[in-house]
Amino acid sequence: MKTGSLMLLTFCAAILCGCSTFQVSEPLPQQMQPQAIKAVMAKVADWQLANPSRHHTTDWTHGALFAGLTAWAQMADTDAYYKAAIGFGEKNKWQPGSRHIPYHADDHAVGQMYLDLYKIYKDPAMMAGVQERFDWILANQPDTPLTHDKREHKKRYNWCDALFMAPPVWTKLARITDDDKYLDYMNKEWWATTDYLYDPVEHLYFRDSNYFNKREANGQKVFWSRGNGWVFGGLVRVLEELPDDYPDRARYETLYKEMAAKLLAIQPAEGLWHSSLLDPVNFPSIEASGSGFYCYGLAWGINHGLLDEETYLPAVMKAWTGLVGCVHPDGKLGYVQPIGADPRRVKADQTEIYGVGSFLLAGSEVYKIAVRNGSNVKKITVTNPVQIFRDSETVSLNWNHLKQTVPGLTKDNVAIFDFKTNRLQVTQIVEDKELLFQTNFAPGEKKYFWVMKQPEALDVPKSKLTTHCRFVPERKDDFAWENDRIAFRMYGPTLWTDAVNSGVDCWLKRVDYPVIDKWYADMNQKTYHKDWGEGYDPYHVGASPGCGGLLVGGGGKYTSSNVFDAWKVIANGPIRSVFELTYDKSWKASGKDMTETKRVSIDLGAQLCRFDSTFTGPDAASIWKFAVGLTTHDQKAKHTVDNYNGIVSCWETIDDAALGTAAIALTPPADPAFIAKSDKKDGSYAAVIVNSRGLDAITYYAGFAWTKAGKITTEEDWKAYLNDFKTRIVHPVRVQYAQ
Repeated sequence: MKTGSLMLLTFCAAILCGCSTFQVSEPLPQQMQPQAIKAVMAKVADWQLANPSRHHTTDWTHGALFAGLTAWAQMADTDAYYKAAIGFGEKNKWQPGSRHIPYHADDHAVGQMYLDLYKIYKDPAMMAGVQERFDWILANQPDTPLTHDKREHKKRYNWCDALFMAPPVWTKLARITDDDKYLDYMNKEWWATTDYLYDPVEHLYFRDSNYFNKREANGQKVFWSRGNGWVFGGLVRVLEELPDDYPDRARYETLYKEMAAKLLAIQPAEGLWHSSLLDPVNFPSIEASGSGFYCYGLAWGINHGLLDEETYLPAVMKAWTGLVGCVHPDGKLGYVQPIGADPRRVKADQTEIYGVGSFLLAGSEVYKIAVRNGSNVKKITVTNPVQIFRDSETVSLNWNHLKQTVPGLTKDNVAIFDFKTNRLQVTQIVEDKELLFQTNFAPGEKKYFWVMKQPEALDVPKSKLTTHCRFVPERKDDFAWENDRIAFRMYGPTLWTDAVNSGVDCWLKRVDYPVIDKWYADMNQKTYHKDWGEGYDPYHVGASPGCGGLLVGGGGKYTSSNVFDAWKVIANGPIRSVFELTYDKSWKASGKDMTETKRVSIDLGAQLCRFDSTFTGPDAASIWKFAVGLTTHDQKAKHTVDNYNGIVSCWETIDDAALGTAAIALTPPADPAFIAKSDKKDGSYAAVIVNSRGLDAITYYAGFAWTKAGKITTEEDWKAYLNDFKTRIVHPVRVQYAQ
């Protein structure tokens, strides 16, 4: 079979299976091996940080550097680059540039880094300056012409470089705030600039109106390489944040494909473009900064499925190899055209920080190609639909669907690759149905992933943290479970006559590693009722609901079951632990001829776990209402009831620290929550009431926060956490599988 026919069959198979693949006819060059890419990116970044620029750190030159530095920081094996980026932001007091004209796009470029860091660190100061500036612009929108007049040209984007400087910042802010006013302004100005400066024949941008009638020595129009590089880089950064359903998105994609095709057609054989795109003879030297943006943009298009890999990958391979060739032995990036408005001749020892920024951006996308290197992948887009941060968000994928669409995918070789961090994620398969992984989301954030077979070039990721559950026969048949923040136990058959029931006991931990096995093992030497540095169990349950115990209502009173009869572990970490407890004899002893199957799930990073109770038997239909209880331990406990959202929370002091407990119902409460107070140690409690509505099942969440754990330290923080948690339940992340 001819090579071309084999490649065609491979391409068709990829379409049929719903995934993308392309096996290059030649192996990737050494410069495109994953570790080689990271090594040269580190080398270039380190040289630049050790050789600071003379430009002010709010200058547009730094804006381009910061965009690349942020991309590199996310994939580096050290936090040093994040620290450097934060240091620059703090030096700038998180403000955009301060020229006398606040419209100037060059002053806005640093905002790309500010907003990207805000997504990670949640510091409002990181975005406040940008938002304040942009709100002022919206209130004072310019209507000056796009001619390049020295007095007025800075008010609008009438030089093509501006399309990298400002539009990505507007788009990022729109996504974070969920406010289309920022997106609509960006969109209006982008297309005004494009209508003015874009040549629909050559599919390139004039630098500004001064170049409309200029010609190079060979008679060709003057198209500046770096200027078009700025546009191409800005275009993909806008597309990355632009909502899929935004009305003009198709126009951006068409523009992107037109420019990509042109850049491919004029790429020199040596791989890097020259400073004048259409006159390489009179400008024979390569130019790294524009070429870096082209390499970045073309690789981005391959990775996001907008460009045909067979057509464009050779161009990316040549471009990246050429860019690496511009790196001096000490890490200095050469062949970068100095600041200017037109094509110039470039020398090997010339460098500038914007060139470093484009190099790091290019590396961040080329790395993805290197990791995939001919593998079948399924692209997944996951979007946070609400304006809250979602840390440790568990994303659930359809495992059966993925097995069918990614050939050869198994439990033992499945991997998930994060586009943002260029890292593999820890995964877990539950009940052969769900493929789980965790990630963090900023408000409104959209993130991209590949599901793929484990790449040979990368190590299998190991989880530093885990969830855990187990039956504990050595302590009177307890069943205990925990994650990195909280721990619980419930009581089993041995305690049938010990005046306990199906209440939930809280173990207060202040370490992120597992403690259950250790504390039980220490029973004969140390009591877990004393804090030895990891936490302890001061919470008293007795015959009360504890933290999330369930009662059922019928005939005017509420009844709880006794201890569980049987247990079953379904999944055991690292991301999620799931188990089931069965209550049969205990309900019959309470006068109810029914059986309860209680499924409990706990995820990493959560302060609450999920309870699903299902009832069967003759008396299951007689349940009128469910009550989820929260026990408090003295008369001073505070109770907060949010009947609309189905949230009941308590805040009390135990020994020398505060404890917050809570229950959240998925369905609206049937009645206002009730609060009962008693002098008895475990006699006071609050409960959220939910109608059974003829159903024999209930789903709810319950959990706690201990101030000594350091995650939540005030009652206000606890209430805010619970409101966000309920929002996350009601508005799950949206998962979209690529066609």
